[in-house]
Amino acid sequence: MATNMEIAVSYPASKFEADNTITNPKVLEKYQLAADVVNVALPLVLERAQVGVSVCDLCQYGDDLINKYTENMFKSAERGVAVPTCVSLNNYIQYFSPLAENDVYLKAGDVVKVELGVHIDGYIATAAHTIVVTENKQQPVTGKTADVICATYFAYEAACRMLRPGVKASEITRVITEIAAYFRCQPVEGTFSSPMKRFVLRAGKDIENRFLDDLIVSELEKYDFEIEANQVYQMNIVLTTGDGQVKNTDFKPFVYQRDVNKTYQLKMKSARLAYAEVNANHTVFPFATRALSSNASRLGLQSLLQHELVTAHPVMRSKLNSDVVAQFKGTVLVNADGPTRTTRSWSLPYVHSQYCIPQPTTAAAVLSTPPIREIRQPKPLPAVDVEFGARRIEKEDVEMDME
Repeated sequence: MATNMEIAVSYPASKFEADNTITNPKVLEKYQLAADVVNVALPLVLERAQVGVSVCDLCQYGDDLINKYTENMFKSAERGVAVPTCVSLNNYIQYFSPLAENDVYLKAGDVVKVELGVHIDGYIATAAHTIVVTENKQQPVTGKTADVICATYFAYEAACRMLRPGVKASEITRVITEIAAYFRCQPVEGTFSSPMKRFVLRAGKDIENRFLDDLIVSELEKYDFEIEANQVYQMNIVLTTGDGQVKNTDFKPFVYQRDVNKTYQLKMKSARLAYAEVNANHTVFPFATRALSSNASRLGLQSLLQHELVTAHPVMRSKLNSDVVAQFKGTVLVNADGPTRTTRSWSLPYVHSQYCIPQPTTAAAVLSTPPIREIRQPKPLPAVDVEFGARRIEKEDVEMDME
């Protein structure tokens, strides 16, 4: 969603440039390792998404897998969760990563969007995939659910293939909008793809999934830009069967992010406890409230939000409860000769849409180009021992008095 995830990284410009050069083998290795973890963890979470399963357990399982897989990689560097595992259902859009008291359980027909991210020494890989919970895997999903999943998948594939030096962001947005229209869908407002840097999830101008309704040509030309080589993008395509407009849900935010540019002298013990834990374990990346070790820390989080020490990523939804939202996301390197995937492109779920992309069209021409090459074959990682359904043990709470 369109919340400010850009974090300033305060070290010399020359070092920042060197640390973000994807032609550097050491930099590339860390991007690859982060993607290796995503490529293993995301399918494991998707496999567990079955009728009766807890969304809270799925989210915790994803984060536990990430932490377990990364714990022995570059031990002297920061590593782990870059985007907490979120499991957003049906017309929910992103950032649904609930606590136990807000838990929901999967039922047949639910459209499940699983999103997560990993970093190794600040080098990031993120991905998301959409599936449908079904009790009959031999029967294809049809109707508007199939339409939006197909539209989102093909829009994602087209956008990734267009990610080449010299291509304008507006050209990519037009193709996303074109494909959505063929399937009677709309891009979700406030969703976008963005370049990433070391420790920075949103490091430049966004590629919007849709143009603003009141955008005029002069404004488009002002804000448009060309894709450049030596960039890393998280390509994030989110479409809906609705009109594309979003509303707040009744949930309080579950995902927050430290604003490293803000300071404040906190008074409440719970706030200081939360602040210390966030600084120690979640320096610049988003984190889920369930990742905090006690109820006291979670209570203190509201004080951090009040004093702008953290920003919230709210759970949004498509306008109507009957709307269906789909999401496909991955990490792509922009080389001088074109794009390269670091995260895998997973197959569509078993769906059958009544619509298709007609010939000859711009979208069809883009999708007829060769698939994007992968940076390498997915690297198998040693199996890790992570228990599904394990709930965090709460630390002893502290008093809420003032000092």
